[in-house]
Amino acid sequence: MSKDINIIDLAKKLDLFYNIGVKRRERNALIQCFGIKYANDIIECNIKPEDIVEKSSLKGTAYATEIRKGITLSRYVCLKEEVDL
Repeated sequence: MSKDINIIDLAKKLDLFYNIGVKRRERNALIQCFGIKYANDIIECNIKPEDIVEKSSLKGTAYATEIRKGITLSRYVCLKEEVDL
């Protein structure tokens, strides 16, 4: 991803991952996958997970914790299957 990514772009991607998670009945896992996939962008742009959640349709939820888990996991894992977006 380029450095041109912004919080609105990330919030839209988060919504997409969440909706896929709802369909698969794996919401938390897909939110963590979002954190894994976009960890570098989130870190490089110095964006807080809470701010991404606030700009998404998931306002008022605790999904920032799941994003943080994904960011932490990104140092050790990569996504096995590309999430279709």
